[in-house]
Amino acid sequence: MSHDIRNDTGRNRYILTVDGEEAGYLSYIPFTGAVDLEHTEIAESHAGQGLAGELARHALSDIRDRGLNALITCPAVTSFVAKNPEFADLVVEP
Repeated sequence: MSHDIRNDTGRNRYILTVDGEEAGYLSYIPFTGAVDLEHTEIAESHAGQGLAGELARHALSDIRDRGLNALITCPAVTSFVAKNPEFADLVVEP
């Protein structure tokens, strides 16, 4: 199983594909200096494989690389950051 994550800036989503098919996404709202990570959705056929965490890791790494902060209103991303404190420095309160 091969997968890829890309930032679809036209749809404000990080798109996860598995074997060439869309398997999930993490939607966001861009602001000046920050990005609100608002919702994660994984297809039922791919649930329980850790893909939501991979999406969160990719999005937060991208946000860091772009010198931005993260607002987090998605419970899945909040949980991910709690388990991966190396990303806590990116988080700002709304």
